[in-house]
Amino acid sequence: PLSKMRRDPSSKDLGGGSSGVSLQWEYEAMMGRLERLRSVKQAAMADMEASRSKIYEAFSALQGCSIEEASQAPEMQPYSDIENDLTQEQREKFRSKAEEYHERVAERTKAIVTLLLDCQSTIRELEIAPPTDVCVGRYDDDTKIMGSLEPIEENANNLDGRRRGQSDLYTIVSLFESPTCIGIGKAALDRLTDRITELNGEKRRRRARIAEMVEPIMAMWSMLRVPEKDQMAFTSSIRGLGLDTIRKGEAEIKRLEELKSVMIGKLVNEQRQIIEDLWKKTNSSAAERASFDNYFHIRDDGQLTSEVLAKHEEYVATLKSKLEKMQPILDLIAKREAIIEERIDLEMLQKDPDRLKGRGAAKQLAKEEKMDRRVKKELPKLTSTLERMLWQWHEENKLPSSNDEEEELGHFMYGGTPYLRTIQCQEEEWRTRKERGELERQRKRQEERNAASAANTAFGYTNTYTKLPGKKWIPSTTKNSTSKSTARPRSASTLRPAGSNIRSGSNMRTGGSHSTAGSSNSSRSGSNMRFGGRGPLGDVSSSRQNTARPPSRPRGPHSSAGGGGGMNRGEKTSSVGGRGYRPASAPRMRL
Repeated sequence: PLSKMRRDPSSKDLGGGSSGVSLQWEYEAMMGRLERLRSVKQAAMADMEASRSKIYEAFSALQGCSIEEASQAPEMQPYSDIENDLTQEQREKFRSKAEEYHERVAERTKAIVTLLLDCQSTIRELEIAPPTDVCVGRYDDDTKIMGSLEPIEENANNLDGRRRGQSDLYTIVSLFESPTCIGIGKAALDRLTDRITELNGEKRRRRARIAEMVEPIMAMWSMLRVPEKDQMAFTSSIRGLGLDTIRKGEAEIKRLEELKSVMIGKLVNEQRQIIEDLWKKTNSSAAERASFDNYFHIRDDGQLTSEVLAKHEEYVATLKSKLEKMQPILDLIAKREAIIEERIDLEMLQKDPDRLKGRGAAKQLAKEEKMDRRVKKELPKLTSTLERMLWQWHEENKLPSSNDEEEELGHFMYGGTPYLRTIQCQEEEWRTRKERGELERQRKRQEERNAASAANTAFGYTNTYTKLPGKKWIPSTTKNSTSKSTARPRSASTLRPAGSNIRSGSNMRTGGSHSTAGSSNSSRSGSNMRFGGRGPLGDVSSSRQNTARPPSRPRGPHSSAGGGGGMNRGEKTSSVGGRGYRPASAPRMRL
């Protein structure tokens, strides 16, 4: 370093040889170092000046003031001096502050662009874009609003393919307010907020006004039978929410009012026809109809004014509202009346005994089962639901009156009668009908019995069958009933008394003499049927019990003379029962 070198004022060596450093050489070295320091200072000051300019410009844009005013602001005083402190720390402070204000400007710009787009869209919709004679609220900034935006250069060619209302496609023309730009100042932000509020309020008012005109226009179009072609022509001429749209709507209403005044008589008559139809649908009573007599019976054309027509229209609206409330009950009544008709039809069908004998009997049976299911299941549920709804209707519409004639005003009328009374009458009539039908069936059965009894008496039969009440009597079992469960069932041929005097099979076969009186036990054996002869026709005991079978022949070796010749062929002697004994397990001849 120069400070460590030995100084020799008398030396002429500029290079600082062994003799020392001269003053000239030291001067030139210090001047070069000074120049370098000056250049560093200028660069530092230039950097801080650029940062300060950005800070001042952003602050003035955000506050909506000039740069000179911004430099005098108290917030900017820490950044006014850029000469006394040129350290790296100070320069970083300036740069960070400039970036901070840049971000604030970007945020404010985005908010301003969004408000400007909303204002421009609403201004175009209301058709008040300058230059115009229509003034809405504080319109002084409308010119600035319409000229403050420009598309971003990189997106300028793509605006047709994207929405024009997107804020990222536009930027503001200038950060500062001018005759054609509103800027991004705080005052501009407040004015834009107030302006969009005014425009939206005007937009709502115009929409409400147009909506108020649409309903009467549509009603009068329908009332006056305006051709559809004229309606479409008027509709196509309406665009946006401009005052021109409102003027056209008001003009159309005026034209229709004039046309209505000419056709007032015809229109009143049409309304009266509608009223009569609604009276029928709502089953209005005479008292309810009489409440509109003051207007309904006006026949003089001079008295048929718009007020009378309006009264008719209001009354029609009232009846339609009433019909809308009555419709659920009317639907249930219609369904119940249909089932009532089915109940009568089903009764008439069941009186025909031959209805299920021909072709299609299965379909007829399925139809009757479906009808019967509706009558027995759906009808009671419908009746219960209707009664509850009808009483609720009565509670809501009854009048505080003690007059019996006016008491029906609160009830639900159907066919000129309260339907609650109709339900009671229908059920009472059905019970009476069923009782009459039952009495008629009993009368016919009694006539048939009387006719059968008279016929039997004419032919000499006095013992006619008469069904006794109660269950059929079954005789008690005998003392041998314990063995009946294990005994072999007997046929009709074996159920005969032991003492019956029936010829034996041997006498029938050989033609011998009858048995003597002592041979009471020589009844014909069923086992001899295989040798020929007539079948067993002996008397059968009146008892239904399975009594023991008598032996077919005497069991001992000595038999009666009358029955001795009966076993010429095939005679066998049983070791158990004697001659002619047939075991119970032996097969029997069946005829």
